Amino acid sequence: MQKMFSGSVTGAMTALAVVLAGQFAVSTQALAQDASGAASSDGGFQGGEIVVTATKREQSLSDVGLTISAFSGDQLEKQGVNDIADLANITPGLTFAPTPNATPVYTIRGVGFFEASLAAYPSVSLYLDQVPLSLPAMTSLTAFDLERVEVLKGPQGTLFGNNATSGAINFVAAKPTDVFHAGVDLGYARFNTISGSAFVSGPITDTLKGRVAVNFSNGDEWQYSNSRRAGGVDADLLAIGVPASASSKADKIGKKDEIAGRLILDWEPTDSLRFSFNLNGWRNQSDPQSPQYVEARPQNPIGSAGLGGVVGADLPIFNYPAALGNARVTDWNPERRPYANDKFWQTSLRADYDVTDDLTLTSITGYSKLKTEKTAESDGTPFDTLELDPITGDLESVTTELRLANSGANRLRFQLGANYEHTTVKEREELFISGTSSFALNGFGGNNYGSDQTMNNYAAFGNIEFDVTDTVTIKGGIRQTKAKRSNLTYSPWENPGQFVAGGLLTDSPCPLTGFFNTVYGVIYGAGTVPTIACGDGIAIDNRTNADGSPVNPATYLTTAPFTGKLNEDSTSWSAGIDFKPIDDLLLYANVSRGFKAGSFATLAGAIYDAYAPVTQEKLTDYEAGFKWQFADRRMSLTGAAFYYDYRDKQLRSKFVDPIFNALDKLVNVPKSRVYGAEMSLSGSPVDGLTVGASFTYLDAKVSRYDGVVGSVQDPVSTLWSPVIASFKGADLPFAPEWQYSVRADYEFPLSDTFNGFFGAGVHGQSSSIGTLTVDPVDQEA
Repeated sequence: MQKMFSGSVTGAMTALAVVLAGQFAVSTQALAQDASGAASSDGGFQGGEIVVTATKREQSLSDVGLTISAFSGDQLEKQGVNDIADLANITPGLTFAPTPNATPVYTIRGVGFFEASLAAYPSVSLYLDQVPLSLPAMTSLTAFDLERVEVLKGPQGTLFGNNATSGAINFVAAKPTDVFHAGVDLGYARFNTISGSAFVSGPITDTLKGRVAVNFSNGDEWQYSNSRRAGGVDADLLAIGVPASASSKADKIGKKDEIAGRLILDWEPTDSLRFSFNLNGWRNQSDPQSPQYVEARPQNPIGSAGLGGVVGADLPIFNYPAALGNARVTDWNPERRPYANDKFWQTSLRADYDVTDDLTLTSITGYSKLKTEKTAESDGTPFDTLELDPITGDLESVTTELRLANSGANRLRFQLGANYEHTTVKEREELFISGTSSFALNGFGGNNYGSDQTMNNYAAFGNIEFDVTDTVTIKGGIRQTKAKRSNLTYSPWENPGQFVAGGLLTDSPCPLTGFFNTVYGVIYGAGTVPTIACGDGIAIDNRTNADGSPVNPATYLTTAPFTGKLNEDSTSWSAGIDFKPIDDLLLYANVSRGFKAGSFATLAGAIYDAYAPVTQEKLTDYEAGFKWQFADRRMSLTGAAFYYDYRDKQLRSKFVDPIFNALDKLVNVPKSRVYGAEMSLSGSPVDGLTVGASFTYLDAKVSRYDGVVGSVQDPVSTLWSPVIASFKGADLPFAPEWQYSVRADYEFPLSDTFNGFFGAGVHGQSSSIGTLTVDPVDQEA
């Protein structure tokens, strides 16, 4: 039996940082007179307590009966948070992982969607000033010049939409100030990394205020090649097939080259009408991080025979040494050096109109566009094993929301609203696999593929809170969503190249077409299958048996692209109760349900079944917690316990293609369950000293799912068929059992314009898996 390929394993990790930094501010007389107001404008605090908009209205964090991790802009700066990967280091329960094509994946409490396609919605919704960043690839360089960040845990579907089954992250940008402010930050770090930010903020006219902010980071390469070190390629590596290097210098990768900017204009033409215009964008030309190679798990076992020949034990990838013991060691094909050139911009307009003294009508409209081009290294070797060169994408999204809400001072508080989103994604990828067992077996080295996807989402929602007494509040919300997605997936098309037929390497303008014409003739007999002409496209099967094997290719062989549609309805809801027995203690209990819309993958498949979508997933959360302020409200202790009933989890997994064996496919896991608890302590026990500690425990497992664990090959037809087993009890990916973070900062004045601070922090997590597996070795790694 051939075992399925298993993904990467995220090991236990910790980090420690000690920082000394200064901040320079441009001073004016007006600034000096308004020093007390500056902290409120830029720090997100009122009276020393952080204010959040988790319910789309401003409230003190201690008064919100939800599990939220919130950080002020000052906290983010001191802890060196420049992106969501950094945010995950200080937010237990939140994990970040890059995919093979460098698309970020966010997971909260074990709920996430590890899918590389650019058109895949996340399980964690992300917003900038309540404007959606609809797709994960749009979020890379958002975390700069912020007033605060709010990480909401658990389903947030009633207020934040149908792609927030695990939670939502709301970035709140620093806003224009009433008086002139300006500031500059510069930093220097390892690998000659120079980073900096600057802002200018203040009034333009009596009714118009503005703020301009920029952020940049540039640094040298930090990873280096395992094979192309100083002095050239080692003799042992040359002996197994690693190409010689033309240079005697060490080959490095991992440069940083990022720049981002934002313009915000706030205009208040009358006392009852307010506008906020936001124009932001970024450019990222940093090298995508290259993974470390651990071991080869072949798609086709040693000894397998096919059109290309026999998979031999001397295949270079089988003998390449693991890059262990040094986190900086990796490798890549120098002809396909990883690079990125991503450009994003977004514009939004918010309007607030006070219909009466108690009612406000709010409209928020946004437009986002991302153009991406990159080459990504998938396995950390110098061979073409799964190289994507290039990956290109054009992403556009239009969103709008209209809502009516009454004042937060009322005993009965409500919101009514509607949303619309229109998103299009065009993605193209070129795949090279000449270093794999598949090439040795089948005789062709890659292909191109892509998809065009369009998503339309319509929703209406309502939310209500009612103070039954001075100490008891009941609350509830509901959202009805219609999610539509259409997909045109281009079956693999080809560039001129070579394929193996009859044991001979043959030049062809259509090597994949030549391969399929040959392989179907061998499997089913010459003349029994229609021959596909060069230029007609690649032959793919549009019907299969239940086990994935072909039915009768003479009746269904086709070259048409795969087209598909999803049309899904969902009703998200929430209900809860808050109880404040004393002013400084809040107890809460909630139950909520959220949905994530279905999805199509962008991949290379040989049968239509490979392109089948996943349908929407559903999560029901049962949660209770507390928030307690003590020591004169200088300290805060919070905690929560939760249980998730998780249905139809979306997962990128493996299936068995009858010709190619293990290939990628999207699947739904029928039932999973997650339970856990978290606790956080934070505050300022003495002036100048800020401390924080948090901990999360998680147990996330599959309850019911029968999936592919291996494959067997028919010795006569040479076709592969799957081996199925139960995944009950398997750990969910990216769900470490525990995570922790501890931090202390001390700030002190150096002069009238400079402040200094010392900060020290440690964070870590237990090991977690990167791919759903029932292999005990992988589970314990």
